[in-house]
Amino acid sequence: MFPKPYSLRLYVPSDLGTDLGVVLDKNQSHYVATVMRRVEGDKVALFNGRDGEWLGRLQEVHKNHCLIHVTEQLRPQVEEPDIELLFSPVKKIQTGLIVQKATELGVASLQPVQTQRTNTERLREDKMMLQALEAAEQCERLNVPTVHGLIKLDQALAALEPERTLIFCNERLTGQSAKNVLAHLVPAEKWAVVTGPEGGFTDEEIDLISARPNTHAISLGPRILRAETAVFACLSLLQAFQGDWN
Repeated sequence: MFPKPYSLRLYVPSDLGTDLGVVLDKNQSHYVATVMRRVEGDKVALFNGRDGEWLGRLQEVHKNHCLIHVTEQLRPQVEEPDIELLFSPVKKIQTGLIVQKATELGVASLQPVQTQRTNTERLREDKMMLQALEAAEQCERLNVPTVHGLIKLDQALAALEPERTLIFCNERLTGQSAKNVLAHLVPAEKWAVVTGPEGGFTDEEIDLISARPNTHAISLGPRILRAETAVFACLSLLQAFQGDWN
């Protein structure tokens, strides 16, 4: 594996192009100068979700202000899989893990949903956004997933476009393996995954999800998985059979 030409990777909202200057905000400047201890002349990679990935050189480094001179493009922008994750929030640490790993697994949109057995009614949306951003920086994807606020399950289902294929992780389903379902689905441009809370979906919720057109239920095996494990398992299967792992 070739060594990377940079020692740090950052998401920035600024436009990126040859010879442009990028000014980091106060929080990022503190991170670069104080936490990571970078100095003038160090190279950093930058991405904004629009212009691909670019190489830049630190010109000014202060704890409240950093200036980066953009030099060359490392990678052009490419289209990421359009996968929306509908998940029931769990405890803070596990919810953070879902956000982080779903970002690494290529999810485009994170939609927390309130189910009858969801244990929380409030989420720190700003914290989730930061977790997604940091995960995108570390896993080298070229964009950051969209993070939405908590809404009820029926509202989330109603908001899905009819053409978006929904994969329903139903822990009560037996006999039909995920491989058989996913491998034989017609390839789609838009996907969604819905996973339940600790304790699973109620009968009413299972009926609600199953009644949505263009919905396909899968089993995640013979063992009962924790809520966060079900997310990782389903996304991995979807990416392997229908996504950019294939």
